[in-house]
Amino acid sequence: MQIKLGIIGEQHAIASLNLVIQEYDEISIKVFLDEQDNQAIKIISEHQEEVNAWLVFDQTNYLKIENWGQSQKPIYYIPYRGASFYKVLCSVLYQKLSVDEVSIDTIPYDDIVSGLEDMGIPYTKLHSIEDDGHMTIEDYLNFHKQLYSQGITKAAITKSYYVKSLLEQSGIPAFCILPMRVTVRNILNLILSHFHIWRVQESQIAVQVFDFNLLAEKDTIYSVDDLYGKEITITQKLLSYAKSINGSLKSATGGNFYIFTTRGNLEKLTNGFKKVPNLPILQEVNKHLRACGIGLGKSASEAEFNAVIALKHACNDAKGTWYVVKDDKSISGPLGSAEQLDYQVAAPALEEISKKTALSINTLSKICHAIKVYGRNELNAQELANTMQILPRSARRILTTLTENGYAEEIGVEMLDIKGRPRKIYKIKM
Repeated sequence: MQIKLGIIGEQHAIASLNLVIQEYDEISIKVFLDEQDNQAIKIISEHQEEVNAWLVFDQTNYLKIENWGQSQKPIYYIPYRGASFYKVLCSVLYQKLSVDEVSIDTIPYDDIVSGLEDMGIPYTKLHSIEDDGHMTIEDYLNFHKQLYSQGITKAAITKSYYVKSLLEQSGIPAFCILPMRVTVRNILNLILSHFHIWRVQESQIAVQVFDFNLLAEKDTIYSVDDLYGKEITITQKLLSYAKSINGSLKSATGGNFYIFTTRGNLEKLTNGFKKVPNLPILQEVNKHLRACGIGLGKSASEAEFNAVIALKHACNDAKGTWYVVKDDKSISGPLGSAEQLDYQVAAPALEEISKKTALSINTLSKICHAIKVYGRNELNAQELANTMQILPRSARRILTTLTENGYAEEIGVEMLDIKGRPRKIYKIKM
């Protein structure tokens, strides 16, 4: 089964990616052109169901989509830094321009500095702007034009071919950053590794437990036959519901009903455990529903145990709410509510590490996930950054903090194919 990858970007950037994508038989692509580099959110909102994941160019587009927060599929980005910056910098120097004479957008300041130091290129002052995900095309243009009109710069380096063309129309020499093939391969390999894990997770056992209050009306007296009739009606509705998600229904005492299915079925039904499904079958029994809990696990007993924990949390919330407990003991709920929270029932070991390092449980859990993705506990900052979708300098700070507190150890360096600073390799001991 192929991964359907939606790619959003300008034509020139997509053309460079196509040279690499042909090497991957497991990935099929659907291209969405965004020639003005400002339509990514609109494209995603209109084509959510057509792909399994999205790939955009550069970290600023990724930040804008993350700030929007309504993508139903995972988002990946090809970072414009490192080798991509070195390449365009060589073009600038070939034109006999100094670094002080160019304005630079998108690339983080620290990455520019480290790149110049790696290449031994002197500079007096950098003219750069870093986008936090809120800048527009006009902001980029004004940044470059202002510096050029004041005679401070003689050229511009930009992430957008559209911006480059507008600058050149204004008489400003411009260079466009393009992703390197090695960077594209790294991201595509990351996507593949994530989807291999997700496919295994889809087949995980899931248990959904419904708790019904058959004596819903306080002042009404029911006969045994009335209660039995209600139970039969609910059973019939839940049998139809279970069939729709390829599950099996088991009734228990006290108005509880258990449905055994797979994670993939429930994840699709709830939009990644983000909403309560609006199904007519369920609406007919919601009048008597006290709460619903979903549990995921590597075994039926683990999934059932987690479902009961989720049900307890739901029962402590408003009537009719749904909660989910995953196999990593993270809890999410109430599903579909503006107040939905995701939090972790942390292992004692992670709680102890969090206290000593001041790193959050969420951050530590993501590090554990990175170790699982790569299948090893020796990582460099770039690998950790790719998996956690953060900047490399942030990953370096995390690794430094772990090292200072004895939870990581620097065990070597990795030499790059291109000229640059060797990457430190850390052995994580968590």
